[in-house]
Amino acid sequence: MKQILCTAHPDTIPEFFLANSHLPDSILHLPLESYHYEVDEEMHNQVERKLDHFAYVIHGSRLHARYFMRWVLEYGQLDRVKQLVHLVMDEPTATFLEENNIPAIKPRDNARPIDLIEFLLRISHEGTVLYPSGEQKTDEIPGLLIELEMPFVEFQLFSEESLDREKLDVYRSRVNNADIVGIMFHNESAIVRIKTAFPKIDLSALTLISIGGRVSRKFLQMGYKGVLDAKGTWNNVQEIVNRLVKSS
Repeated sequence: MKQILCTAHPDTIPEFFLANSHLPDSILHLPLESYHYEVDEEMHNQVERKLDHFAYVIHGSRLHARYFMRWVLEYGQLDRVKQLVHLVMDEPTATFLEENNIPAIKPRDNARPIDLIEFLLRISHEGTVLYPSGEQKTDEIPGLLIELEMPFVEFQLFSEESLDREKLDVYRSRVNNADIVGIMFHNESAIVRIKTAFPKIDLSALTLISIGGRVSRKFLQMGYKGVLDAKGTWNNVQEIVNRLVKSS
């Protein structure tokens, strides 16, 4: 069977995994991402001390929200955090926060990072943004905030763990034995991870599906042509996947 490789952690692209709650055989899901909770003590002290001075919290994904809520509950900050405006890009992240008694605002369905920032600018030009993040600095939102000269603080709450050798060997065996026709790239880091984990894969011989934005620009810089750009929405990714599988 023709398959499309997906290496994302479910929390980084929850809309796709919810739409494919029972992953079809056409999707070969081999997650290369694994994370653990890790808080810098100095940064924690700074955020805890100044938490009431923030106006907004932007959650880049359900992954970001999950680790932020772990910090909030661990340090008893729920009442203070409820006073802030929480912005999200997708319904799964909004649902997760609301399950933790945090009202969330989603600008629109299938929102992109730029949509969220534009929405923020429409409602106010005042106030500092708190952005929970991980050690991998590949998110688009901080770059947009810098570009628009909006004050923000990036709060690192999780780090990535290395994939153990035994699991990687299993993944490589599955890839070598699969009939892969395409690969999904959900962020820039996925490009490096996939090339490192599966050095025998010839990307130029496969259909490359990009979530868009910086991922597509990175592929252009690398000289890859014909990349299918989903324009920042997982609905488009789903349509591309369906189309590719049917045509293979």
